[in-house]
Amino acid sequence: MENDSTAPFLLEGSSCGVLLLHGFTSTPQSVRYVGHRLHARSGATVMAPLLAGHGTTPEDFAQTGFRDWLKSAEDALEALSARCTTVCVAGLSLGGTIALNLSIRRGDLVDRVATINGSTGLYSPQQMKAFFDGCTGDFQPGIGSDIKNPGYKETCYDRIPNAVTQERYVLVTATGQMLPLLDKPLLILQSRTDHVVSPENGKRIEGAVASRSITFCWLENSYHVATLDNDRELIVQELTNFLTAE
Repeated sequence: MENDSTAPFLLEGSSCGVLLLHGFTSTPQSVRYVGHRLHARSGATVMAPLLAGHGTTPEDFAQTGFRDWLKSAEDALEALSARCTTVCVAGLSLGGTIALNLSIRRGDLVDRVATINGSTGLYSPQQMKAFFDGCTGDFQPGIGSDIKNPGYKETCYDRIPNAVTQERYVLVTATGQMLPLLDKPLLILQSRTDHVVSPENGKRIEGAVASRSITFCWLENSYHVATLDNDRELIVQELTNFLTAE
């Protein structure tokens, strides 16, 4: 498993911990580069779990829902908090949504939160039409590997169970409605061009939260899976700065 890029990983480091969450239908492969570079640059302890139903088959995925994904992340958060005195929860896409969710619901364990192209329930009209158009049958086409750099590819499912698409919608929409309860220092990294999550979500997060310390950074040269794209080093730099900011 240690050589499997899709496997969960733990990089032991300082008493500052980072919980790094992958996105919908994906695996820790999508955040592995950023996690290892962040560990090397900051010395932080970095943990990236595998969310329930991911990394196996779409059929397995169909048996899970948002409560299972949240439990995977929450269990990892509790384990990391037992190792570290301060914890930052960060995530890509749905992982970013879950990071926001945990920072509100489990604020006792979270000191900082960072989201990379996280969704809060804002979808384009075309995306919502596709949501209904795809409701026939058990599966719809995958949405992964939205990457500008042709040299990189995301490991993810090529089919999405319709049942979990509905679960995702509940999670992101409900989390978006809870944003006024978020009061932790916040880093928002948002791709200017994103074919999966509307870039409007970044500004919605910024405008809705109660956080007094907010850093917003546009990613100008990446699509949705920015952690594998042209701005991956910028993400590492911004996360490193965020961990040490006053």
